[in-house]
Amino acid sequence: MFQIEPIDPKVYRKKSRNATLIMMAIFIVIGFIFASLSVHYLGPYNNNHLVLNFLGAFVGLLITAFIVKTFMADKPFMHEAMYGFRLKRNLMHVTNRLRHIQESAQQGDEQAMKILRFYHLGLTQMHKFDQNSSALLDIQREKEELEKRMSDLGLELNQIEFDPVWTQDYKESSHD
Repeated sequence: MFQIEPIDPKVYRKKSRNATLIMMAIFIVIGFIFASLSVHYLGPYNNNHLVLNFLGAFVGLLITAFIVKTFMADKPFMHEAMYGFRLKRNLMHVTNRLRHIQESAQQGDEQAMKILRFYHLGLTQMHKFDQNSSALLDIQREKEELEKRMSDLGLELNQIEFDPVWTQDYKESSHD
């Protein structure tokens, strides 16, 4: 179950930028080491050192991803960056079925309305994190209409929790 957290956009940008710089530094060091090692040890067997450098850098990227996922993802300095990643991933679950969820919400499906409300809240937060105010204007009318319909039905507007399983009922049909 994912839950939207109240994170200040300035803090999010600063901390996720710092986490990105740390990951980049790790990748640069590991990538250079493995690129050099691949040229040193495989160079006698292959004259194309550019390919060997790319191979070493790719191995460095894989090792960096493993290190970040295994040892760093749960550290406090990575919280905002990992939260942003999880938020985007959960929004993508809705985006992949958005048309069907919107149609169901228009027909009065309360679960679809709740999913759509989470989507709007999450999208609003993501756009604030990214300082993308023009994208917020694009969904404003739909967001206000949904809020009114949910209020009229007595549904909770603060839909900050989401489980991707909830979207399973809104799968694309095979003839779409």
